[in-house]
Amino acid sequence: MEKMTGEDVKNITSDTTETSAGATSFRKKEERRDDDDDEKDDDERNKKRKLLSLLERRMMGGGEKKDGNETEAAKAVARATTEISTNDDDATKTEMKNTFVCEANDCVHFHLFEGDKGEEKTFEPEFAHQVFREDETIYGYSEDLSVDVLCAPNTFEPRFVDVTYGEKVRSSLNPADDIRANLNAWFPEAGTTTTKEAFLKQAEETKEMEIPGDGGKIIAEWDGEGEEESGLRYSVRQFEFKESERETVGRWHDNVEPFVAFYIDAASKIDKSDGRWLWFVLIAQKKDNLKRWATCGFSTVYQFYAHPFQRRLRISQVLVLPPYQRKGFGAKLLDAVRVYAQMQDKEEGKEIADITVEDPTDQLQRLRDVRDCVAATENEGIVQAVKTAARLAFAAATSSANGDPLVDDRKQKLKRAQSALRLPKLCYDTNFKKDLKICEPQAKRVWEALLFVWAKQCGAPNEGIVADAFRTNVLNRLKKKHMASLGKGEDDVGSKRIRDTEDGFIMCKGGGEGERVEIEDVVATENEKKNINNNRKGGEEEHYRRHNQTDDDDGGDDARPKDPAEALANLFHECLQNLSYLSTVVKM
Repeated sequence: MEKMTGEDVKNITSDTTETSAGATSFRKKEERRDDDDDEKDDDERNKKRKLLSLLERRMMGGGEKKDGNETEAAKAVARATTEISTNDDDATKTEMKNTFVCEANDCVHFHLFEGDKGEEKTFEPEFAHQVFREDETIYGYSEDLSVDVLCAPNTFEPRFVDVTYGEKVRSSLNPADDIRANLNAWFPEAGTTTTKEAFLKQAEETKEMEIPGDGGKIIAEWDGEGEEESGLRYSVRQFEFKESERETVGRWHDNVEPFVAFYIDAASKIDKSDGRWLWFVLIAQKKDNLKRWATCGFSTVYQFYAHPFQRRLRISQVLVLPPYQRKGFGAKLLDAVRVYAQMQDKEEGKEIADITVEDPTDQLQRLRDVRDCVAATENEGIVQAVKTAARLAFAAATSSANGDPLVDDRKQKLKRAQSALRLPKLCYDTNFKKDLKICEPQAKRVWEALLFVWAKQCGAPNEGIVADAFRTNVLNRLKKKHMASLGKGEDDVGSKRIRDTEDGFIMCKGGGEGERVEIEDVVATENEKKNINNNRKGGEEEHYRRHNQTDDDDGGDDARPKDPAEALANLFHECLQNLSYLSTVVKM
């Protein structure tokens, strides 16, 4: 029998009889120790037993005896026993470290490899729980585990997965994770080569292939800026998943789509058999050879019906690969969707009503705010409406009825100023919706931002009737969006809402359009988790209930909101922070 190493002892099984006897002896001692020490916590005893159980499971099977009476595995148990009795936490950490558990985000590396001596781009994943274990670990390999995924930079095919490590567990009871199988659940196995030599050969053969789908429909083009990118030409192209292009565009998308699992939390694959999906791809080409190109990022968009004879575009995924980030390409993809929608208006029967975003992250929402605000400042009708609203609000705050300043009180002036600062319906219908394809909830956010930007540029005071009217309008919008209405027929309107309960409040998701709500320390209970419905069309509520605040809470930064009013204050604070940020990047 092969001689075991020190690492093998913890993972390879030893002699069944002696191991069982050693483990039983250890368990009896442990039970006696528990009985003699009644002051110890149940949680601490459970931790010890769990670790013991883990050791026992790993030590079933054959091993080599030392001195004729004790196995290496039994000695490992004895050493683990000593560690447990001295320091449970340190022992648990040491055991986990030595049971061949590796961090997936540190082990996995992606390489965009052209197959010749061209530049290679290497990057790591941001998330791994959707591909590997939920705690983003890979079990069964030594600490030197390396998973290198080599891809061609154009269609990401061919592809080669190179898995290297020093040691691997050989236990049939708790085998090592099948890394290739986990990756193949996302990456098409058909496009993955079995050897690196085959990968290099295919990459060389396909490095000058044509862009699938006859190049798609070019939505936007621009030249690269700076010394490093002066030789590149970028474009955003729109594709559809037609049946005739299933083996070209569809296969290309199959190779690119898996990256959403590593960079978009809670991502899922789209159903390309549904012909209403649109695919916008960011492509970089070399000016001196346009057949040498690379996929830099993409966005998927779904087309919904909009009454009476229109379509509504909903952006589902936006991803720019790490080597191409921090270059403004995310903004280019969002702008391309707007340009596409505006182009459709020129074709009979294809008019787009507006554009929405499906459950945007905070980063995507901020980018969306910036791009919509920039587009709005380029629309003369919106700019004039903002300036007119500001003048009318100032006039309402300073004028009075019958020329007598004592007739009108402050409350009446505040109401008139509020009315003047609201988004005019004509401006929304004509400029925001028809011209820029901005949906109503987003248009109100942009309108508030432009009023704030204009006030800052004009040096308007932070206090006074106009400032109070603006803040009141913002609060009213947040209440309408996020607070459950006491009236009838409005409970399912908007996105996530706050509702009072005996224990505090809950967050509910309705079926309408709305904004993303993020409140710290809002978590789902176990029963409520079972009722979560992520159906894209909405309809059922997604419940989140906060923990009850305990007497130990000190009201500091980590204190949870005590009531809906405090939650609303948090939302208002976040809104003002966003407005302050927009005022630094948007000019009118």
